[in-house]
Amino acid sequence: MNNDKCCGGQQQPDDKVEKKLAELEQSLPPLTARSPLQVAPVASKDLLQVDNKAPTLKDDFYYFSGIGLIVFGLLIFFQHIRVGTGLFQALGLTGGGFGLLMLPLLLGIGMIVYNSKNKLGYLIISVTCAIIFYGVLASLIMTFPSVSLLGLIFMLAPLAAGGAFVVRGLGGPKGVEYHLRKQGLLKSEK
Repeated sequence: MNNDKCCGGQQQPDDKVEKKLAELEQSLPPLTARSPLQVAPVASKDLLQVDNKAPTLKDDFYYFSGIGLIVFGLLIFFQHIRVGTGLFQALGLTGGGFGLLMLPLLLGIGMIVYNSKNKLGYLIISVTCAIIFYGVLASLIMTFPSVSLLGLIFMLAPLAAGGAFVVRGLGGPKGVEYHLRKQGLLKSEK
């Protein structure tokens, strides 16, 4: 095999290559002439400032696992609450129902079917639906059945741990303050 051939069959003598290498070596400054690395001085106040660095994978893990723990804690807590119905106690009606509210609702529907541009019909339907919705929500009774202290601690512990993880994921109290200032929710000190 011929060593003189390279680059698509063109001949290039070894002395030309060595000459180019020697020229490149001469163009570099000598090792002793290079300047050493210089370290910038750091003041103690610079160490206390919050870095504008991007969050690390560890910070993201704490943040998202904290959100997951908060959601889990809320699910456990809400699972324990029992919801029942009362009979229009907020409206002052003791045994009433929705029967009388059907009359204005049907009247409004009839007005809209007859003339689709009738604003009074839309108003009657809207007010009637709002009263029905309020009546349903007002008649709900939420109770928290008795539970042992240990059960309550197990329900609330994920909320506390999740909140701590979210704060830690944001960089601690200083990081939370930094993020609130960055979003404009907290005024900057001047």
